[in-house]
Amino acid sequence: MSMSSPRRWLWFVLPIPIALGLARLRFDVEVLNLLPAGAPAVQGLKIYQQHFANARELILYVHTADSETTESTARAIAERLRRETNLVAEVTWQPPWLEHPAQTAELIAYLWLNQPQEAFGQLTHRLAATNLNSLLATARDALATSLSPSDLARLSYDPFGLTSLPEGATGSAPRFGEGQEMFASADGTFRLVFVKAQSELASYRECAQWLQAVRQMVNEAVPPAQQSADGVAIGYTGRPAFVTEIAGGMERDVTTSVGGTSLFIAMLFWLAHRRWRPMLWLLALLALILAGTLALGGLIFGTVNVVSMGFAAILLGLAVDYAVVHYQEALAHPDLSVPEIRRAIAPSIFWAAVTTITAFLVLNFGGLPGLAQLGSLVGVGVGLSALVMIFAFLPPLFPDRRQSRPKTTETTQAHEPKASPPLRPIVTRSVFVGTALLICSASCALFSGHPRMDATANALRPRSSQAYAALEAIKEQLNQKREPLWLIVEGQNEREVARRLGLVSPLLDEAVSYHLLSGFTLPTALWPRPELQAANRAAARQLASERELLHVCALSNGFASNSLALTEGILDVWQKASAATNVFWPTNPLSSWVFEKLVARTPSNFYALGLLHTAGDSATPYPASFAHLEWQLPRDGVWLSGWELLGGAILTTVKSNLWKLVLPMAGLVLLSLWLAFHRFTEVVLSLSILFISGLCLLAVMRIAGWSWNLLNLMALPLILGTGVDYSIFMQLALRRHRGDLTMAYRSVGRALLLCGATAVSGFGSLAWSSNAGMSSLGQVCAVGIAGNMLISVFLLPVWWKTFVGQESKAESPEAKSSPAQSSPPNSRLARPSRLYRAEVWQIGLAIARKLPPRTAAGLSRILADVYWTLARRRRAVVVRNLLPPFGGDRAAAEKTGRELLRNFAGKLADLWRYESGQPIARMFDELTGWEHFAAAQSTGRGMLLLTPHLGNWEFGAPLLAQRGVKLLIITLAEPHGRLTGIRQAARARWGIETVVIGRDPFAFVEIIRRLEAGATVALLMDRPPQESAVIVELFGRKFAASIAAAELARASGCVLLPVYLLRKGKGYTAHILPEIPYERAALRSRETRHTLTQEIMRAFEPAIRQHPDQWYHFVPIWP
Repeated sequence: MSMSSPRRWLWFVLPIPIALGLARLRFDVEVLNLLPAGAPAVQGLKIYQQHFANARELILYVHTADSETTESTARAIAERLRRETNLVAEVTWQPPWLEHPAQTAELIAYLWLNQPQEAFGQLTHRLAATNLNSLLATARDALATSLSPSDLARLSYDPFGLTSLPEGATGSAPRFGEGQEMFASADGTFRLVFVKAQSELASYRECAQWLQAVRQMVNEAVPPAQQSADGVAIGYTGRPAFVTEIAGGMERDVTTSVGGTSLFIAMLFWLAHRRWRPMLWLLALLALILAGTLALGGLIFGTVNVVSMGFAAILLGLAVDYAVVHYQEALAHPDLSVPEIRRAIAPSIFWAAVTTITAFLVLNFGGLPGLAQLGSLVGVGVGLSALVMIFAFLPPLFPDRRQSRPKTTETTQAHEPKASPPLRPIVTRSVFVGTALLICSASCALFSGHPRMDATANALRPRSSQAYAALEAIKEQLNQKREPLWLIVEGQNEREVARRLGLVSPLLDEAVSYHLLSGFTLPTALWPRPELQAANRAAARQLASERELLHVCALSNGFASNSLALTEGILDVWQKASAATNVFWPTNPLSSWVFEKLVARTPSNFYALGLLHTAGDSATPYPASFAHLEWQLPRDGVWLSGWELLGGAILTTVKSNLWKLVLPMAGLVLLSLWLAFHRFTEVVLSLSILFISGLCLLAVMRIAGWSWNLLNLMALPLILGTGVDYSIFMQLALRRHRGDLTMAYRSVGRALLLCGATAVSGFGSLAWSSNAGMSSLGQVCAVGIAGNMLISVFLLPVWWKTFVGQESKAESPEAKSSPAQSSPPNSRLARPSRLYRAEVWQIGLAIARKLPPRTAAGLSRILADVYWTLARRRRAVVVRNLLPPFGGDRAAAEKTGRELLRNFAGKLADLWRYESGQPIARMFDELTGWEHFAAAQSTGRGMLLLTPHLGNWEFGAPLLAQRGVKLLIITLAEPHGRLTGIRQAARARWGIETVVIGRDPFAFVEIIRRLEAGATVALLMDRPPQESAVIVELFGRKFAASIAAAELARASGCVLLPVYLLRKGKGYTAHILPEIPYERAALRSRETRHTLTQEIMRAFEPAIRQHPDQWYHFVPIWP
């Protein structure tokens, strides 16, 4: 199967999860789902919305110049809507007890049943047979003498006075004959119409269609021409109106922001490059990324809040960065292949993507589920876009540059970056003066104060909303200047709710006494009292049985039969209730309309709603006094909530969680900067950009009058994570081009301007969002990112040139076209890793004693992969060291370099087993060339075993020890003195002697004496100390090798025997090569000794070429 076959299968399989995700995707328009579910204020609001704010109820208002026109218009609308029974379940335009007075009987009977037994007994006494005539005579006299229209109306249909409930019995129940204030303003020019949908309106599309149908019917009842002529104003509010506005607004937002951002991206790309093909391919990939992210969102979340759909424009602005940077790099380096460009820019892309993804993912710790979902969608999308743009954008645009081209030494040297020209003094002065002016200007703007903090919930509301405008008009016309707070009481049964209402009432009385509240309304009188109902059932049954007596008495006292309709209705209810054993609840339409405003029942729970009216100016957002009141309320089943409290409560939550966002993000930024640069100065420069851009952001907010709110506070981690990318890209580009500002600008600076502009457009498009919070979030992010980008492109290069200068010598692995070079002798890379120290070695020995070999090998591979990923500079050294054996093929060198590090980790694990005293005899599989050793041994001369850093050369000593050969090892001192002693002692346990060159000035004399005596000595040929190094040729390149072997041969006449040990499978194979011949007398000439050193290294070249993944060099080896 060809390599392309899996890719073809991938393209066939990929649509499956995308289709599943899109099929599972649902949209949520509930604003409260954006907020933390655990906050009491949010819980209370959700319960209110679920049980008391009828999801099917639309509220219309009619406003005209006179009360008669208003009433006739409202009646006409109600009558027209009532005819559409397939769409409308109920229309209420005046108090139900006025429109359907007969239905009040059930509610009155219910209220009497809930009275104390003494009060009901007084009613029974009043209706006793002996008292009826006197009662009716009093009513008849009142009708004859009263001047009160309400008394006349009441007594005409209630001669027995059943509507005169005991004081406090009605509570929150309406007073029959009154209640117009709930439907009309005091002057009658403003009137409400409540419209209940027939269907559930489960989705926002159903809401929109139903609302459109209602609007059409209203226009039929009152044509637009008549509305204009009579000055009729009609407004719509309620959940169907809000849902339609929010969903429609977000649809328009997404369409406008995505379309506008895409158009802006296309325009900028065209202005920058004037090429149609890459622009269209870029837009196609952006569409694919957007669809893929949305599908993944469907798979992960299932339901996506429409506010979270703001991710689309943000993602477009960020995703284009990876394509533009690659494309600009390809144009700036036309000689490089696509894989080479990919490798050159990969570290910048990686660290930029990591910080961006993490910046958005940390929104999950902010306490706002809506923004957390947005952050997760953008994080997933950025990861997807990085992969798509890295691997799919360039190949179709440069088909002739798809494959890496092997580079010769001359070719790589031709592309070596040249030294950058020095900065002109005027440029340096201009940049630093500009920086100072920028800081001073921003500081001056902030002297008058910082941006204020908006503690209200306005950030959650639409910026321009007809539904909210209608709601405000209702509050103004009905004299409800301030929205009441809601007190919701929950219980599993009627008794539990009643008990909690009893506990709450004294606390609210106290709040009224110290003027926190001006008053409150609890549904205590409406709430059923099972024990009172049970006590009154017998008396109610008795009164119902006396129906005929009441009827006869009324007629005999001059009352007509129709005046007893209410009494008959009440008696019917009592008769029905007295026959029941369960708690009695009224159920007719009027009672249901009243109860659903204050009472809710589910199969498992009961809810009661109280309204708290704040006093004076005390309703500042979430004052301490309300916090104290909330603390006093019962913990279980009681919620104090309301829009006035929501903003402050959520802002408190957001502030308390802000450290969870900013601290991890700041830590990640510092870690990313350190891993990207490994240089303190460059880290400080990046942090300086963040500081100055933050200062500029605060200044812009102050000048523009913007404020912080509970949504745009989330901009802080976003600016940290996305803004730092520009400084990473620019400083790594300056490294690649050795401080050449012109080349850095050509290859990356122009791309960053384009990337920054698209990112700003992505965030900036949210400024036109219909949601106020998302709009402010987009504005703040756009300004912050613009500041980061502009400072990184125009100021940072001069800062870098001034403070970093020539420290960077193209050390980064992105310098793909530069030849392999060793660092200067004092370079940190010329020294072994800081991990090569006594403490780490002892830890390794301890682990080797405890872990089984297989476990140790697996762990070593994992740690090797981690080190390869993190140690970027050391990785670059390894790759450069491997380039000559591969003829300059960097792709092969990088692939082998990773495997080399894994092999070295395995070698260390084996070496620690050996030095910790563990048995290793079974690790030797094969020995070739022993006949060469035997032949050399038979001569009686000393033997000098020569080996490079190939395989596990240390294992040669125990292998020879098994065959009775005593070995003397020549070594240099380790980087740490204690480590030298540790390793020397470990060898001594195996009977192997170590001579450390450099400690004893007579050590070399001792080695010559041993060789003359016939000893076997081991010596490493590559990576010699500077005083014994000579330049030979290896793989066509100059290479420093040790001349010590030739010197010892001249002094002792020993046999020179090349050997090496390689890891093969699960064990090691030892190879002894034929003796290197020489004429001892000729070695008096240094030139001859140099030639002999060349021959020794040439003997190892085939083995190194065959096994480069076991040639262990982690410092630069090519001069």
